Amino acid sequence: MTTTRASLRTAGAASLLALLSLAACADEEPVAEPPATSSPTEEPSASEEPSADDTEQTTSADEATQTEEAATTSAPEEPKELELAASDDAFTVTLPGTWEDATATAQDQTDAAVLAGRDGERVDDFYTNVVITQEEYVGNLTSAVEQAAEELAGEDGEYELLDPAEVDGNQAPGYTLVRDVQDVTVHQTQRWVSHEGTLYVVTFSAVDSQAEDAAPVLDDLLASWTWTD
Repeated sequence: MTTTRASLRTAGAASLLALLSLAACADEEPVAEPPATSSPTEEPSASEEPSADDTEQTTSADEATQTEEAATTSAPEEPKELELAASDDAFTVTLPGTWEDATATAQDQTDAAVLAGRDGERVDDFYTNVVITQEEYVGNLTSAVEQAAEELAGEDGEYELLDPAEVDGNQAPGYTLVRDVQDVTVHQTQRWVSHEGTLYVVTFSAVDSQAEDAAPVLDDLLASWTWTD
């Protein structure tokens, strides 16, 4: 496969990812919570006086309730990291514990996807997400990355080439770009990782308002990348 065809295929996968994320949130509807209900309680008559035993039992119950409330309101535990394995068993990565596995959803859209995840909370009608696709090997990786950046940005988009990042012993060149998808400004970062004759393309997408805060997620993912094949 030539560099041109490989880069075009990658650009198409990235475009599909952005559309996938936007469509997913549009299909979801908020779940209505059932109305709160109350039941009448009987009040003791004015003539009834609590006994000493009743008072002692009430005090003990109050103390137990306070103890339970204190345990409940203590600082919550940090969510554990989400570890995901590629569907081709070539590598594993970790994502924040607040994220969820979206591999099956991505594979419904493209057979090239081997791993995907997204934030559990959407912002500005968009889920920050990452999709990793398996592509055909290209000989000149740097040239292919530059060409893909130009093709994906198009005439109206902006892109910036990045210094290579280390991914478990491999150097991964990449770029960032900003473009509008369905009237939403999306920041995307791609990293291309070549390993034993196979090319993996990591596409990380976030809306404009979340781009800066979400960037460390991709850095941590690349740092956690471990080859298992």
